[in-house]
Formats: sequence, C-alpha cells, structure tokens
Amino acid sequence: MIAQKTKLLLLGFLLCSAASMAQKKLYFGQTEIGFLYGRGADQWDGNHERRIDISFMTFNGAHITKNQVVGFSLGLDQYDEISIIPIALGWRGFLGKEGKPKIFGGLDLGGGSAILEKKVSNEWSKSWYEGELMFSPSVGFSFPAREGKTALSLSFAYKRQQFSQFYGVLSRSGSQPIATDLLPPGYNSLTENNYLFRSFVFRAGLIF
Repeated sequence: MIAQKTKLLLLGFLLCSAASMAQKKLYFGQTEIGFLYGRGADQWDGNHERRIDISFMTFNGAHITKNQVVGFSLGLDQYDEISIIPIALGWRGFLGKEGKPKIFGGLDLGGGSAILEKKVSNEWSKSWYEGELMFSPSVGFSFPAREGKTALSLSFAYKRQQFSQFYGVLSRSGSQPIATDLLPPGYNSLTENNYLFRSFVFRAGLIF
C-alpha cells in the first residue's frame, strides 16, 4: 500500500514538473536523421572499406539558461550489419538572436546498447554483442520557422562508438569444466572481439 502511494506521489510530481516546464517553456526537443561516414571493420588483408550508415537521434532536455540546455539523447545507429542504440547525457549551447538563425554546439557522452542484436546459441556455443562507451561532440545551425515554435537544424558531429562481440564454447555434459575465475560458469572458452567505429556524422531535423 505504501509502495503504491509512493508511486502515485512520484507520478503526480513528474506530471506537475512536466506541466510546469511546458508553461515556462523550459522543455527542449531535437530530432534528427542522417548518416555516419567512416571506415568499416578490418578486412582479412588489413584493408578497410569505407561505409555510409544510417543514424537517428532524438534529444530531450531543459533550459538551464536562455541559451544552454542539458538533457539526454536516444537513437539508433547502423554500423555495417550491427544495430546500436546510443543512450547518452547531453548538452546544447546556442549563439544568436531570437527569431534569427543560430549556431549551436553539443556534446553527448554515454554508451551504446546492442539489445537489437540476436543472441545466437546452440548446444555447443553462444555468441552475442555488447555495446560500450560512446562520445560525440557536434556543431550545427538552426533556422527558425515563421511561427517561431520550431526550427530546422543541420548538424555535423564526430562519433566514437565502442562495442564487443563475444563467442563462447559451452562445457559439454559429462566433461570436466575448466576451473578459472576468468570464465563464466558453463563455458570452456570465451573469445572477445573489440570494435571501435569513428564516424563523421551529418544530420538534419527539427528543434521544437
């Protein structure tokens, strides 16, 4: 009963906070779509292929000053055949007059999730992906609409995304497992391949 009351009070607080933010126009939203340009994964001969992948991002935040915003971002990036969901804390800063085109800078720091990638398993092995650190500074331009409630945004960014692929060989029934703290229970071996994608990012979208 106490837990339910606590949840109701928390929900009421969040609703009141959202309403207050809307009344004071503290809320800031930005949604963009574009592409990632960079080098692909290493080939067997050591060469790299150039890649152009799709990137989607939405940023939700609140004004801490007239021209500065803090919040969080969520998106979807496609690296070759691997889908990563970047989740990050972010900052946006604007330079310019109200109702006129502005220059803005941004910084997002967080991680990537590989939850969209299927875990492949059978009676002998398991393989899966895990997302890791993401870092992305950006700069862009905003062009307000006539009504002044929304603005077109064009942004350029650098994105550094890490993730790993794991492949584990399972212990067979009746076999003697290898006793080590380096392996999860039930595994005879576990291989980790680390990936680092550095990308030039171009996006276009809306600020609201």
